[in-house]
Amino acid sequence: MSLVSHQARCGGLRSTRDPAASARCYRAVVKAPKACLCKMVSNAGVTSRRSALLSGLAVLCTPQLFVPRESSAAAPVDVQQGLEEYERLESEGKLNSAKALENIRAKLNFKRGFDGRVYVKSAKGKMFAVRLDMETPGTMLIRDMESGEVYGLQTEGFQQIDLTNDQVVIALFTDGNWETAMSPITFEDDDGKVKTLKLEEKLFRNLPGLLSAVSGEQGED
Repeated sequence: MSLVSHQARCGGLRSTRDPAASARCYRAVVKAPKACLCKMVSNAGVTSRRSALLSGLAVLCTPQLFVPRESSAAAPVDVQQGLEEYERLESEGKLNSAKALENIRAKLNFKRGFDGRVYVKSAKGKMFAVRLDMETPGTMLIRDMESGEVYGLQTEGFQQIDLTNDQVVIALFTDGNWETAMSPITFEDDDGKVKTLKLEEKLFRNLPGLLSAVSGEQGED
């Protein structure tokens, strides 16, 4: 099944006149996978080149380039309420300082690094890095900052997602549903064991994409 099964009903989540409206529409088309999104199995016990590549990448999870500080658990926030609060503060001119932005983002279960990259907080207080898969439209890659494990999160219908927009991030992550919707990216090692892919932060950021390789692998099988 295609990772993106139909055209966007809201025109995507990128550079719209009303990003909050598009973000709200997103909630109706999040796809919760029924099984591992990216399980890779080779035929007749033969490990493919892609599986071998991912097997090599998996050992690169240490040393960690980012050590998250202890964080309190994230309390789920209603998306509509979160968007309305953010919009109200913005319209009142109360989000003009870095501290104010940091506070509202923390309240809504995410933060940005100095470079603008997005980190979201789980229900257990763990931090996860988020980025787009640049080779597969409408999908995101999510990395556990403690373990290095990498997950995939697919959207159904959106070709573009603008993670530079806080309102989009609120719509995608503030209610915590992403934790059950994401699935681990797995691979089969030389011994035939299925393992979850682990990457160090730098490699996670620098790889253009991972899910296209999985789609190709499934096509070959």
